[in-house]
Amino acid sequence: MDSTLADVPARLRPTLRTLLTSSADDERIRSVWLEGSLARGIADDWSDLDLHLAVLDPESFAATGWLESQMHLVLSDAIPGVTGAFICLTSDWIHIDLNVHSSQSEFPLGATRRVLLDRDNQVQSAELAPSSPGQPFFPAQDVQIFLYFLGQSVASVWRGDLIAQSQATSMLRDRLLINLLLAENGIRSDMISKRIGGHLSVEQMHCLTSIPAFGLSELSLRNAQQCIASAYLGRARKLSETCEAPWPTELEQATKELLNRELQMTW
Repeated sequence: MDSTLADVPARLRPTLRTLLTSSADDERIRSVWLEGSLARGIADDWSDLDLHLAVLDPESFAATGWLESQMHLVLSDAIPGVTGAFICLTSDWIHIDLNVHSSQSEFPLGATRRVLLDRDNQVQSAELAPSSPGQPFFPAQDVQIFLYFLGQSVASVWRGDLIAQSQATSMLRDRLLINLLLAENGIRSDMISKRIGGHLSVEQMHCLTSIPAFGLSELSLRNAQQCIASAYLGRARKLSETCEAPWPTELEQATKELLNRELQMTW
């Protein structure tokens, strides 16, 4: 049993140590391991505990009851569509993703895994190399979506629907612009979900931070959209040239003419 946990972030260590001690004392639990950032050695004090248990009889093992017996929970809920998976939260705001498996299952290598307890020698620790960035690629569909939603924002302006306009502006920046920056680095957005900033360069982060903040006001939204459009389309066109990909010239021209005519917006 790996009981030192010296490399586990200090905020998480007492909770994990309690759970590991309890698991060692409970013969129903045959194996315990970590996945996620704790297994990969990149966790911090605010990371989730991605805890996996292999038990003799999953049907009779009351997972959240077992966890509640070790510490007070303010949330414990099954994850829809995932058998034996629960999202739990302690009163100290320790987030635990609890996953219960049958000890009769096979556990092929498919993710980085750090084994803490293995009574029957059936689970192997695994350290899988992270995916390496590939070559820059042009996200053609995203560019079309960007131009479409940029043009559609005119309707929100004329309707005076600041909430819809704010939501669209957020999507243009937080989804489409960030996806484009990742594409410049050869990284698909579905490859990562957290710590995205670590995959961007200083210059790319400056691109994001230079976009003005916006709230539910027409002026702030208009300014933000103009900056986002200028940054996105300039970079996207350059990326299309680098990748020798076709550019949606007619859609871009129609969008520019619409925004100039209806909102006097140019870039």
